[in-house]
Amino acid sequence: MQMIDGLVLLAYFAGLLVIGARFSRQRRGGDDDFFLAGRSMHWFPVGLSIMTTAFNAVNYTGFSGEVFGHGLYVLLCLPVFFMVVLPVTRIIMPFYHRMGICSVYEYLEKRFDGSVRMLAAGLFIVWRIFWMATALYIPSSVMAHLTGWHPIVLTLVAGAAVTAYTAAGGMRAVMWTDVFQCFVLIGGLVFCLLFAVSQIPGGVGAIWRIAAEGSRLSPFYPFDWQIFSFDPHMRISLWSCWIGTMTAFLSRYGVDQTVVQRYFTARSLEQARRGFRLNILVAVASLLLLAAMGLAMYAYAAEHRLLGGIAARPLAYLTAFVNVLPAGTTGLIIAGLFAASMSSVDSGINSCSAVFITDFYSRFGNSEPAAGAYASKAASIVFGMAATVAACGVGRLGSIFEIANKVVNGLGSPLLALFILGMFSRRAGRRAVFWGGVGGILISVYVSFNITDLALHYYAVVNLLGTLGLCYLLSIVENWRSTGPGPAALAWTWTAHRQNARPVCSGPPDRHRGGD
Repeated sequence: MQMIDGLVLLAYFAGLLVIGARFSRQRRGGDDDFFLAGRSMHWFPVGLSIMTTAFNAVNYTGFSGEVFGHGLYVLLCLPVFFMVVLPVTRIIMPFYHRMGICSVYEYLEKRFDGSVRMLAAGLFIVWRIFWMATALYIPSSVMAHLTGWHPIVLTLVAGAAVTAYTAAGGMRAVMWTDVFQCFVLIGGLVFCLLFAVSQIPGGVGAIWRIAAEGSRLSPFYPFDWQIFSFDPHMRISLWSCWIGTMTAFLSRYGVDQTVVQRYFTARSLEQARRGFRLNILVAVASLLLLAAMGLAMYAYAAEHRLLGGIAARPLAYLTAFVNVLPAGTTGLIIAGLFAASMSSVDSGINSCSAVFITDFYSRFGNSEPAAGAYASKAASIVFGMAATVAACGVGRLGSIFEIANKVVNGLGSPLLALFILGMFSRRAGRRAVFWGGVGGILISVYVSFNITDLALHYYAVVNLLGTLGLCYLLSIVENWRSTGPGPAALAWTWTAHRQNARPVCSGPPDRHRGGD
């Protein structure tokens, strides 16, 4: 890296802090403003914020690295982005919108009881801290390779910056920095591709030819008929990709507080829907750019005879590729990598704080507005520090791609199972769902960390089915021994609640329901 690259990175971090400071002065106070931006956001920042929240450094390095190492099989997941639009915009969004909630896990108390709500909220916080730690570790690791600086120092700097602007400006700062980071991320990818094309004799045609010779255009050229295999042990097939990605997307867009919280910030349901559609278009375009980057990395490595000459890891090839970019472009690429990470981290900090304040602090702590405002900022600082400290040790747990998949597949599917049972099952009871959820978490962790010969995308499906099956079995036993869920609980199923279009404002939790 040269001095101009460092200046680009300094300008990037300065821009984030300026946005955070600006929206800190614009805050009007109260949890509704800090966590939901006063429910006043336009569809454009909502859409780009959803995209950058769900899109992270694992995508930035993992997606292009997957193409580099295995070809275009990961592109089989792209149609699922469009398949998920209908259930999210027509079922999930209207259902939440009518309740007027802040934390998505408030719903579980309405449908079941406080114990199920706190189980889900606690699971989300643990899941998201681990995820934020991974997201912080990735750009620091890449930059350590490029600069020779210690990765812990870089992690601490990035963690301090993201914690500062998130705690200062709340959700408005988070969402507008997400917009800024979206442009940085895509701009870095475009500049990287333009440079790669200019450095390879023959340009785009040569990249395509070299990728084809290295079988990196599979399964599309030559066409691989094995993608239609039903073998559950095949690494990626069309069916495992579609079914597994749909499961993961329903978890991401349906029950993940970091994403769902963006829906709640929109000024209307239609604004949230438009934002979600924008997110889909930008996400698909970004993944196509990353796939092209993976092909360009492979062509560059093959053209310069780097294949096999360095550690056989995509991250090593990425750092070698970035290291030869012209002055300024390297800084922009690293800024894009940080943007992909920090957009997930700032969202995670704010969402963990929202869940903690709404699902725990407001139930058992001080409910005064002044105390809540102080607690919101304090919680943001604590969660930011926790993620930063965890990031300093996350590299010891394995590869980035492996860590991310274990965390997402291990903990995302049980959360989805709780909401599916609440919305669509009339048999599911509160005790059965609580203990089935606990068992489902244990099952999911075991499957994700101990079963190694399953198709990559089927882990999320197996974990979902395991949790659903256990909860439903326990519900049968519970209903056999008692009268089952009462009318008040069943009123919060989707088929019953959709008939009432009047929004229900969430007030203080009903302490009499508790966790009994």
